[in-house]
Amino acid sequence: MSALFEDASPADLERLVAEFPLAWIIPHAAPAEARLMPILMETDTAGAPASLLGHLPLKAAITEAIGRNPAATCVFLGPHAYIPPGWITKPGWAPTWNFVSLKATGILSLDPALTEPAVRQLVAHMERRARSGWTVDQIGPRYQGLLQGIIGFRMRIDTLTPRFKTGQDETDRSFEEIRMALSGHPLSEWMLPRVAGQS
Repeated sequence: MSALFEDASPADLERLVAEFPLAWIIPHAAPAEARLMPILMETDTAGAPASLLGHLPLKAAITEAIGRNPAATCVFLGPHAYIPPGWITKPGWAPTWNFVSLKATGILSLDPALTEPAVRQLVAHMERRARSGWTVDQIGPRYQGLLQGIIGFRMRIDTLTPRFKTGQDETDRSFEEIRMALSGHPLSEWMLPRVAGQS
């Protein structure tokens, strides 16, 4: 069943990170220092996920831990929803939780030269979605001071583990009942086609 839920295309993964960029960064050297930070995904020339770009507070325990050991895991959670039995006409159906998520592991390299590019790219990405036209230049003289408190990074992606549990294992009827009940919910846009032959 896990393989069924892990079948996601590179485009799906890029879209997930683009729409839900806030992720837990978990340093392998000190998992308790995990921190939520916004991250962008970078792709290679073929469009496959290659790296993650972001920033961390310069004087934070997580940054010190990454400096000791650059191995890290980033966990993204997209839309999710509780699916109650009352939505399903199939007898004996149990409740479940459907969701879209991604776990990325790799080597996270801290680099002061990436600090401003990471911030500018993140702001540009989010402002395109917000459609406000705001840029970091509007901060004024304070901007350079803010940059002094953070450090950019790029994480080489070694493994990607998606888990898109969106009803692929349900019968045709149950799948449609869930999809209709979730109409208007962000998760409905992520409901993947069911496996052929499921009944």
